[in-house]
Amino acid sequence: MYGKKVIKRDIYQIIIPMILENILQISANLVITAMVGRLLANDISAQGICIRITDTLWCFYKGVAIGATVLIARAYGAGRHQDCRKIAEQTILTEMIIVFIFQVVLYFKAPLFLRFFSKDPQILSLAEGYMKTIIFEFPFVVITTVVTASFQGYGNTKIPMYIAVLMNVVNIVCGYCFIFGAFGIPGMGIKGAATALLTAQAVGAGTGLYLLYKKKGGLFRKVPSEHRFFSFDKKCIYEIYTTGIPAALENVFWQVSAIILSKVILFYGNQAFAAYQLGIQAEEITEMPAIGFSTASTTLAARAIGMQDEELRKVYFKEQLKVGVFISSITSVLLIFLPRFFMTLMTDKSELQAIGVVYVFVMGFIQIPQNLSRIYNGTIRAMGYKNAPMLVAGFGIWIVRIPLCMLAAYVLRLPLIIIWIIIAMDQVSRFLLSVGLYYRINKKREQTMNTV
Repeated sequence: MYGKKVIKRDIYQIIIPMILENILQISANLVITAMVGRLLANDISAQGICIRITDTLWCFYKGVAIGATVLIARAYGAGRHQDCRKIAEQTILTEMIIVFIFQVVLYFKAPLFLRFFSKDPQILSLAEGYMKTIIFEFPFVVITTVVTASFQGYGNTKIPMYIAVLMNVVNIVCGYCFIFGAFGIPGMGIKGAATALLTAQAVGAGTGLYLLYKKKGGLFRKVPSEHRFFSFDKKCIYEIYTTGIPAALENVFWQVSAIILSKVILFYGNQAFAAYQLGIQAEEITEMPAIGFSTASTTLAARAIGMQDEELRKVYFKEQLKVGVFISSITSVLLIFLPRFFMTLMTDKSELQAIGVVYVFVMGFIQIPQNLSRIYNGTIRAMGYKNAPMLVAGFGIWIVRIPLCMLAAYVLRLPLIIIWIIIAMDQVSRFLLSVGLYYRINKKREQTMNTV
């Protein structure tokens, strides 16, 4: 038997710092978004289409980092600490090579990708300036995500939180100076927002590497490596990417759908798209406590599996569901009853508020299924079913969201609120699939263990 206090302590020791980290990260993004929201609708739209592209790449980095987190947590649970260091270093080395290719392509071919979203020359000009600045943050993003994955794999979520504090302070201060101009620095508009984020990511990456390798107390200084950094371990790389790529594709599916959905929403006009971008940010305010569920469920389940303790895994899972339902119920009520308050935080333009309020209201009804899906999918991934969450996401996006949205906009010419309802339907369909898959996998796992 496991004491509930001990289990809850393990869960909260991981989740609470992650919640605070997410609050800080999203708060900084919200502040920057609110600053950009004081600019023109074209500025907001230009930043929005660039975010769709860069976030797609970020999903790849993050997905591979999820693979690293799973493997590090398992190795840590099994006491193989040298493997933890090797996994992290091989992830950084290989992702840096991939990042360089992305940077070259986007720097020289940015207009090719941007024209998919808009033909407006002013928006394209603003977006290209933003893109050619933001791509230089890619190496720093890789380092930061792997550093975070390393500490989270060990169950230490406090260090990533401290790094987030530093990054967010830098982002907000530099954002104000670079966007509007201050202390002798000329205002650069949305290009200033990109410069601020680049600066913050560079500071975060440098700090993260220092904390990993510092002489006293560094996570990897405690465990000397038997493997040279600039040498490839094919078996390790294979494990990282076969675990991480399905997670990356799951997120990339969402981002690609967001790109297509952005094109659909632009069909309703630039103001509709700008309001949608602000509405997403407003929704993220209430998602902050829940974003850590996926990583926490993956880390705890992987650690228990590494310890070969199936009962502990089940207890972790049940307690996380209880926490998820409680937090999601609160955020659901806030979005349903206070949508205008959240949109007011994002922009002072009444026409954008009016569109965004409807989006936020509809999203309030899917908080519980959306957030519990993260727990189910994180646990399924840690149990060794790497492709299952990806297939669930693929079904919801490519069978429900995209076809129905395109049908509603281009064929039936339905009002914008129907697009918001279809997005909600997608989230509910994915939740139901995740629940069904988890219990099927769990039953199969129990049968296998009983026959051993």
